[in-house]
Amino acid sequence: MADLAPRRAQLAFGVAAVVALLSYWAGLRGGFTFDDFGNFVDDQRFAPAALHAHFWSAVFGGNAGPFARPLSMLSFALQISSTGFNPWPLKAFNLLLHLANGALVFALSRRVIHWGQRDGRAALLGADALALLVGSAWLLAPIQLTAVLYVVQREEALAAGFVLLGLLGYWHGRMCLIDGCTQGWRWIWGSLVGGTVLASMAKETGVLLPAYAALLEWLVLRGEGDARGGLRALYALVLVLPGLAGLAWLLPGIVSGAAYAARPFTLAQRLLSEGRALVDYLHWILAPQPDALSLYHDDFVVSHGWFTPWTTAASWALLALLAAVALALRRRLPLVSLGLLWFFVGQSPVSTIVPLDLVYEHRNYLPSWGVWLAACGLLTGWVPTDAERRATWRTLVVASLGALIALSALLTALRAQIWSNPYRLAYFEATLHPRSPRAAYDLGRIELILASGPASAMDGLGVQQMEYAAALPGADLQPWQALVFIAAKRGQPVQAAWWLGMRRIVATTPLRPEDIGALYSLVHCGIDGVCKYTPQDLGQLAALLDFAARRWPGNAELLTLQANAEANLLHALPEAYALMLRVVALDPYRYAYWKNLVVMQLAAGLHSEAAAGIARMRELDPLGLHGSEIARLARRAAPEVAP
Repeated sequence: MADLAPRRAQLAFGVAAVVALLSYWAGLRGGFTFDDFGNFVDDQRFAPAALHAHFWSAVFGGNAGPFARPLSMLSFALQISSTGFNPWPLKAFNLLLHLANGALVFALSRRVIHWGQRDGRAALLGADALALLVGSAWLLAPIQLTAVLYVVQREEALAAGFVLLGLLGYWHGRMCLIDGCTQGWRWIWGSLVGGTVLASMAKETGVLLPAYAALLEWLVLRGEGDARGGLRALYALVLVLPGLAGLAWLLPGIVSGAAYAARPFTLAQRLLSEGRALVDYLHWILAPQPDALSLYHDDFVVSHGWFTPWTTAASWALLALLAAVALALRRRLPLVSLGLLWFFVGQSPVSTIVPLDLVYEHRNYLPSWGVWLAACGLLTGWVPTDAERRATWRTLVVASLGALIALSALLTALRAQIWSNPYRLAYFEATLHPRSPRAAYDLGRIELILASGPASAMDGLGVQQMEYAAALPGADLQPWQALVFIAAKRGQPVQAAWWLGMRRIVATTPLRPEDIGALYSLVHCGIDGVCKYTPQDLGQLAALLDFAARRWPGNAELLTLQANAEANLLHALPEAYALMLRVVALDPYRYAYWKNLVVMQLAAGLHSEAAAGIARMRELDPLGLHGSEIARLARRAAPEVAP
């Protein structure tokens, strides 16, 4: 396997794609999980009737990220509008996207390795053979599974697809430029600018496209064919200036601490912890273990100092060594240098200062290509001069990498089997991570859903699991909320200890999105009539919301929940109206808040006040996504407000 003919390499990669398809197939039967619910399953804008009436509101009206990720939302909206909330076609699309991305990775690997071998120096493996190993390892790696079977992480895979297309277009433009083709600059500019825009509209990690291209330029192409130095101006405009603008946007909140207000760690603690996380990622990519890979890693221990735990200093020392190796080998073994720096660049937005959760496997989706490129480049970088020894070393390298790829396919298939059943997945996650509040809660949630009634054994297990999840360090409000929800839904007494448990969490931990979601469920299950709250329960809920609002008086989302509870559960309309006035003062740019205020004003007969609110709603709806809704409210406010 010194080298393969291009046609044979393509056929061999096709076989790897079929193996990937078979490895993932069982997992397509699985259900939704974790952020799937918050992003579209429980989002009323994705309900079939809402999609039919206000399709573009679901696409552009979300809060999935700073850029709203409209291309990803569009793909979800199109599928859900035709197949409903059926996980199978959504996961199948993700799998097809992963296979397509694998083909793009293989194509990019071939080009990069061919260029690196063009000087005619001896190589242990030819470009096509080495690209086949790199592409197959990336495609079948078990760490990629959450980007495929975790439906919402289509965002990551879709952004990666546009990044890869942009890099291939950039490469084509550079080859044109080297050959003296006048169209080269159009390809270069179009691929970097257009690819970055499209990738960023799928997920914010798409902004890394120019950084990846800069690595290819620095370490592989080395500015060849750029007689007038136009590449320097290019990267100043598409990389340096946007990078400085992004830092200027992020740094004020990070330096002030406001960005970390909802996190149980500081900026310094996050940076220390991410060193250990990056070393774990390298381990999980190259030597995956079934008991290490997981959907949930919220039990990851935060580093509080260089030696607490001691692996913090050791991890950062290893990362510094790898960075030094990458710089030292940039001329002798450029593939190794490119691969290592590619991994670091890919992790730069999600593993540094941005206040995200500490660990997620899908963050390695595109960065892991660099790890495989570096590993394969290192193993094939030594070429014995003796022909017999060279043949022996080649056999060992190919056999080792082939065995690792085969093992990766097997582990991916095993993980897919676990993901094929929601209860099996929840039980597996909670068993492997007994200190994970999210895994413990998810198992309890599934057990309560599967319970046939209050007297069933599964119901008892679910309640017991929820109580266990609520007692774990770092737990949020969700387990307590689930216990209250189940009891109130059945008309059973709600234990005072459950309300006290929620109050204790509100008093001692930052307010997290999961806490807002739990409070939302408590309020709206009462409004919808699902929860049969007693007057005592309503008093406890109102006290909890008031306590939370006094602790976080600047949280508009929390105050909105309190206003809804005051208006629809306690029927205290003046208090609700005052709260909504505070909400729109805190966040005057959220359409939904103004809508709530206008509805209250119309219910109270305050038509002239509603007129100003409706005008503001029109200003916040420049695309006319809510035109029919605004017109309906305007008709209710007539004659003060013209339709």
